[in-house]
Amino acid sequence: MGDTFMIDITIAILSHNHINTIERAIRSVLSQHITYTYRLLLFDDASTDGTQEVLKKYHEQHPEKTKLFIFDKCEGPVVRATQIYQNSHSKYLCWLDADDYWTYEYKLQKQVDFLENNPEYAGCFHDAQIVSSIGEENGTASRQSLQKYKYYSQFNHYEPDFHPYHLLMRNIIPTASLVLRLLDFDAFFNHYSFPPFSFSWAFQLYIIRNSKFHYFNECWSAYYDHSEGISKKISSEAFTLNNIRLLLWFKKDPFYKKYRNKIFLSIAREYEILAYRNGRTQLKYGFLMQHYYFKAWLLTAWWYFLNLIKQVLKS
Repeated sequence: MGDTFMIDITIAILSHNHINTIERAIRSVLSQHITYTYRLLLFDDASTDGTQEVLKKYHEQHPEKTKLFIFDKCEGPVVRATQIYQNSHSKYLCWLDADDYWTYEYKLQKQVDFLENNPEYAGCFHDAQIVSSIGEENGTASRQSLQKYKYYSQFNHYEPDFHPYHLLMRNIIPTASLVLRLLDFDAFFNHYSFPPFSFSWAFQLYIIRNSKFHYFNECWSAYYDHSEGISKKISSEAFTLNNIRLLLWFKKDPFYKKYRNKIFLSIAREYEILAYRNGRTQLKYGFLMQHYYFKAWLLTAWWYFLNLIKQVLKS
């Protein structure tokens, strides 16, 4: 993106029929206490419920801090994420969905301070609270809900230095928590052709290549778990199969070739979810699970064998 920046941070909020939550998201950004310059991009993907009127109101109130993008045709979060990237002219980038929000007014200051002082990190993130409104009567949404958890850290393993292999194992980073260095991501957006679910995970896997993230063991944002979320509108099978396709896609990436054992292990775990879901065993997925567990074990055993030979030769 070049070395000359108009502003320090681009913040983006993406909305589509979020009339009940959009103001909370915007206020959580505007309430930040920060010494860096920023611009808030308000992207709306053809809302019809009054969300656009709310965005226009905030843009009129804060024209020096906001830029408004309103569309009449709904094209989905991947297209809008690409446009967010294309309209970001800053050193750092972060975004949040319109149903999530930040809960700590110094969040952005602390994260950008860290990245300014630690150039070896591609980004940094933190824990997030889970606020759920899904009940048992919601069917598919209920089965895919995170309502049994209070924080992301309860079902993800985070380390202060968070490496690519941590992310490959589906340790999920809350989208609203990540602040990243804005570099040239054209290749990713030009070649990404998958459904929108797990898009954030795929983008993070691309960003973290040849680098690492820093994890703050603090809860500075909230994820709103509700039945209208994009991941709640598809089956768990479709969601998991898409994760597997993404892992196979990244296996072709030159950087991730050295992590093939981790990729195979992650694929095996995804197939394990499918093999035993809903209290029933599905043999097709069970066989695929065993296949990828074996491939992961074989590559890991071979790596240890080669390292053992190297140590013997050195001695």
